[in-house]
Amino acid sequence: MIYCTLFALAALTAHRTSAFSPSSRPNHIIESTSASCFSKLYSTRITDEGCAAIPFEKKKRASSLYGTGIAGGSSPRAIGATRTTSESLNKILTPCFKLAYAGEDLVRLIDSNNVDYITERLRSFDAVVLSTVYQLESRSVTGNTYEKTPNDKTFEFYMDERYGTNEDGAPGDDSAIHLELFQNSVRACKECGSIQHLVVLESPRTKRPEEFINILENEGIFYTYIKAKHLKKDKTYSFEKGVREKLCIQLLSSRTNVSSETNNESAVYREDIAALIVQSLMTLNWSKSRIMNVSSTSENIEAATASNKQRYDRVWCPNSNVYAEMLAALN
Repeated sequence: MIYCTLFALAALTAHRTSAFSPSSRPNHIIESTSASCFSKLYSTRITDEGCAAIPFEKKKRASSLYGTGIAGGSSPRAIGATRTTSESLNKILTPCFKLAYAGEDLVRLIDSNNVDYITERLRSFDAVVLSTVYQLESRSVTGNTYEKTPNDKTFEFYMDERYGTNEDGAPGDDSAIHLELFQNSVRACKECGSIQHLVVLESPRTKRPEEFINILENEGIFYTYIKAKHLKKDKTYSFEKGVREKLCIQLLSSRTNVSSETNNESAVYREDIAALIVQSLMTLNWSKSRIMNVSSTSENIEAATASNKQRYDRVWCPNSNVYAEMLAALN
């Protein structure tokens, strides 16, 4: 796994929950946010140095640059309820991250009603990114997973909004199922024994955020809770472009402030929020809990601070140093 762009950004913009695995090396989180696997690029050998040699070397460099070829227990993991998880993730990876594809080893399907089932799929991981009120869609349980009959149905859950989702028959945003899903996820993180920190992104559908924070507090697990009520999509995003805008990050002093309205704040790019989440895992103290309110300053990072000669093999995400400096000031 090489310095690369964020698997988590792809997972989050595909509206997936993500898990990150432990390592003794301090830069592991940088590595664990790799895009995904083209392991064949690593296993193939060129025996004859001919016209294909140079293109192949370029492909190898691309595979290193974008983090392809990762596998094993130290890889990140996207978690969902049905095979839509993999489809959504790869629809983001393919256009935004060259030569990137998430194989089955980077995805786990869970029965969201079963804490033990979720727990088993989080073991050995040390950080999790999840959301509050999900967009729900009724779907058939994927075969050979946790179905009891061929006709079993479940709710696939999406962070934020997934285009084309059929919400007919799905519970409303104020349904108790959202708190149940969140509590099951947090409890599984606590019971698996390895999770050290949660990053929770408050979704735009969330009406009573204090209820979710109470669950985090009652379970006794360290967390970073991010409020960003207004989100927008960067339709031209690519890895080389990196994060786009500077953000205004405010620490909320208490849980009593978490329900305050933020209608006047500028919308934040989803891709920038995803980068901020990953950077928070790299920069912030995992042994503390915090609530952050995030909005856009509408100041373009490229115009203000970006270098025209960035080395993409030396940064996990271009311009992410801007977020790293802002977060370091909060420690």
